[in-house]
Amino acid sequence: MWVTGGAFQIWASFLERWAAGEPGDVSTLPVLAPGDFAGDGWARLMNRITEALNKRLVTWSETLSRELSAAPDEFAAARALNHARWGLPPIRELAAAPALPEEARTRLTGIVDSQVASIQQQLDEHVQRLRRAGVPNRAVEARLRTIRDNPLTAVTSGPHVTGGGWAADPTTAPRRRVIID
Repeated sequence: MWVTGGAFQIWASFLERWAAGEPGDVSTLPVLAPGDFAGDGWARLMNRITEALNKRLVTWSETLSRELSAAPDEFAAARALNHARWGLPPIRELAAAPALPEEARTRLTGIVDSQVASIQQQLDEHVQRLRRAGVPNRAVEARLRTIRDNPLTAVTSGPHVTGGGWAADPTTAPRRRVIID
């Protein structure tokens, strides 16, 4: 018997805070093994992990939808897609937490990646519906290009560095080009 609640309590507390949007370091979580839990403890913990992932994905998806709907132009839409990609690595980190058994990591990461791919497909289908609804072809093609040039699935295909920034300092004056004939 654990006085502190053991690994289950540590994970449950972490998942509650994390699902609410708090950042968390999954590397600090204790290692889990199904055999460490009596009765249906393992199933309950896996359900909590799945629920936390689902809650973060739903919040992420709602935010993306709201930002894309409010985007007045393609630059803002691309920025919304880019910001949405920043929100995915923490979700994938929990799904692939090193403290989880390999089988659980594989299954959870697969679930997250399939959700991201599904949302990418839904965005594409939404733009196609705009075409059928009579939205000018130029606007439809621009949005379709924006969505395809800024895929959410870029996060699922390999390591993704989050955060943005300028490649150059935007506050400095540009250098002059002198062309001599």
